[in-house]
Amino acid sequence: MNKYLHPTEVPRSKTFGAIEWEGERIKVNNHIIKGDTYPMTWADNDNIYTGVGDPLWCEIDGIAYNSHNENFKPYEKEYLYKIYGLSFERITGAAESFLVDRIDDMPGYIGWGGHGPKPCGVTSVNGIIYYAVQNLLGWKPPRHGINSQHGSDATIIKSDDYGKTWTPELNDTLRSFYTENFIENEDGLNDPDKMWKLSIEERHKINDWYPMFSGNLFGGPSFVQFGKDNSTAVNDYIYAVSADQWDNGSEIRLGRVKNDKILCRKEWEFAIPAKDGNVEWTNSLHRSSPIISIERHLSLPEMVYLPSVKKYILATWALYKDFNPNMGSELTILEADNPWGPFSLVHYEWMWFKQEMGCYCPRIPLKWFDEKNMSGYILHSGIWDQPGCFEYYMPQLRKFKLVPAYNK
Repeated sequence: MNKYLHPTEVPRSKTFGAIEWEGERIKVNNHIIKGDTYPMTWADNDNIYTGVGDPLWCEIDGIAYNSHNENFKPYEKEYLYKIYGLSFERITGAAESFLVDRIDDMPGYIGWGGHGPKPCGVTSVNGIIYYAVQNLLGWKPPRHGINSQHGSDATIIKSDDYGKTWTPELNDTLRSFYTENFIENEDGLNDPDKMWKLSIEERHKINDWYPMFSGNLFGGPSFVQFGKDNSTAVNDYIYAVSADQWDNGSEIRLGRVKNDKILCRKEWEFAIPAKDGNVEWTNSLHRSSPIISIERHLSLPEMVYLPSVKKYILATWALYKDFNPNMGSELTILEADNPWGPFSLVHYEWMWFKQEMGCYCPRIPLKWFDEKNMSGYILHSGIWDQPGCFEYYMPQLRKFKLVPAYNK
């Protein structure tokens, strides 16, 4: 594994020279719809399914509201669970006019920001949806930087009805844990641990339930995408990548598991990559090694496989100010022959799109990727904490093309 101080230190790709943007951003067609993170998968029924963090919108009696709509105020106390924590949603239609609708409010998965569960990965395998969720035990200290978002204590749930119901069923467990132990205390904003009745050490389980991946080394597994319903998978394993915190981390690790054992923690293996491109696997997360390390430049990642060129594309990002998009963000695109690397740099954008946009969490929906032309869309969200941010805090697309290296 190679360590770098900056993305531009990574050796340049000999396959792709850059990405080129093609057109302006495409916003979701309904301005009510808000949210972020958006891990997604292309399911066997041809829909895209996505996990959404702090969605800030909901439907009540068939009418869509968001949290900043005055018409929602009468419902706010009763339906607060619908607009924070996380939800599960569906994306349909063409990229240029995509639609989003809510599948499950997931009422027990509550809590703002790092204080409550957030989405990190979604995949579809043999018609079953798997959803990876992090921060299940509340706020924990980040591994790097006191102001960054941690991203830890993740688990995976599954659905055989496209997200209407989930196994294991954790709504009651998580809701009771949060409501009994979280303290709504503005004095604790600069010391988040004061907002919990239980100490960090005490928050390692809920009764007799433990998250699959405790801690932050594999605290945000994002499934590697292999086409429609995993149809272009290279073997019978499912792979997932995780940074060591939500924003501005330093390491990405790779895990794998047989595709019929995804919920079985003891079946998971983790990569120990060698410099010559080989890899060993271990069941011990703490014995594993990062597949790439770029100091404070690696955040919740996305990896997809392009079978026509037999390449893995790794997209990641970083904020210029820890857990604050006001200063803007950077975008890094890498490629490799294997999901464990070694990686080469395709594209580095020091100010991703616009500073005022504060883009983050790039996703590459393979349903809309044209492998003949090597073009597709990056879906992302944007800034959440300054005036006007609700113009950006939503699912949005921007079209791009992978440019061959010899053209640059």
